[in-house]
Amino acid sequence: MNQTSKRQAALLKILHFIQDGGDLETAKKMFKEEFDQVDVSEITKAERALIAGGLDPRQIQYLCNVHVDLFKDNIARSKDNPDFSVPGHPVHTIKLENLVIKSLIEDALLPDFEKLKNGDSDALAKIQKELQDLSQIDKHYARKETSIFPLMNKYGITAPPQVMWGVDDKIRKLISQAIEIANAPKLDMSRLESAIRKVSYEVREMIVKEEQIMIPMLDQVASAQDWYSVKQEEDQIGYTLIQKPMNWKVRVEHTQPASDAATFTNLADLILNFKEGKLNLKQLHAILDLLPFAITFIDENDKVAYFGGGAEIFPHSKNALGNSVYSCHLPESVPTVKKILDSFHSGQKDKYEFWFEPKRMKRYLYLQYFAVRDESGQYLGCLEVAQDVTKIRKFKQEKKSL
Repeated sequence: MNQTSKRQAALLKILHFIQDGGDLETAKKMFKEEFDQVDVSEITKAERALIAGGLDPRQIQYLCNVHVDLFKDNIARSKDNPDFSVPGHPVHTIKLENLVIKSLIEDALLPDFEKLKNGDSDALAKIQKELQDLSQIDKHYARKETSIFPLMNKYGITAPPQVMWGVDDKIRKLISQAIEIANAPKLDMSRLESAIRKVSYEVREMIVKEEQIMIPMLDQVASAQDWYSVKQEEDQIGYTLIQKPMNWKVRVEHTQPASDAATFTNLADLILNFKEGKLNLKQLHAILDLLPFAITFIDENDKVAYFGGGAEIFPHSKNALGNSVYSCHLPESVPTVKKILDSFHSGQKDKYEFWFEPKRMKRYLYLQYFAVRDESGQYLGCLEVAQDVTKIRKFKQEKKSL
């Protein structure tokens, strides 16, 4: 067994010890006996091994904070990418938001709760406002889930996104619960303290995971073009407790390569014949971009192949193209997605439809999933059509005039 394999085996032994209920102090002692420092890649490789060995990603969530406590002071430090310190770079934006979020907790929320405990009745209104401000962390996490996680999956970093996404969602729920407790007609100090302490701990631990694990891992693989794609997608979600960052002036050319542009120009007038009529590529491209709904095509291998349509329903990322569709969903949603696609593959079903009002959206959605097949019935993929029907549902009278 080589040195790398020995280190991985030792890490897995420690993680299995924690998984089986071992205490943190003993785990730290085991770590010090084997290691001085570890690379982020070694930790994530060991966590991937746990998942590959049958551990549900949802179960590993509760281990995530323990892993951070175990490793955060022993992770080998690498030199920061100089681009990350440039205002407007996505990493600079992430760290700036984290700085404000941490200050909100440590310089406002926790001190104000201590004032409330000591009899300052005015502190409750401040706490209510601070928790409401903290709920804006949803945008910080949504940008990460929409653009950063697909980028990680693109380079085969699959375990951390699965774990972190579940923890993000847990934090959102904890904040909602804390807001509900703080705004209840009758204040329960014990419940409020428990809620605030849990939220404060989980949020600060996630900051450590983002800055000491996620970002260093991405720095090893992501290109300037990757980060430019992330930057372009930020505005579709927005920012947490900061103003819109300045433009990031990249140091490489990010326009479409001349050869590709020339190829498209040459093909733009290519005529496509359909069952009823014909279109050239330029017309087809314009029509797809103008559709009053959003479409996504998942190919026959269950990989994301295309985003289109003129409506912005769900934020999405170019970095997701080519990735497994399962990596674009919360672990708890994967069984439902798999059931839909499996039934399409087998020919058991050809269509599913859903209508609902998402928790964080003030609109009503109508989603349709279609199995796409050729003339012989061979499965080509799945087409998702997402439509905002909020306005349509409110129609009461006919409209037939201009």
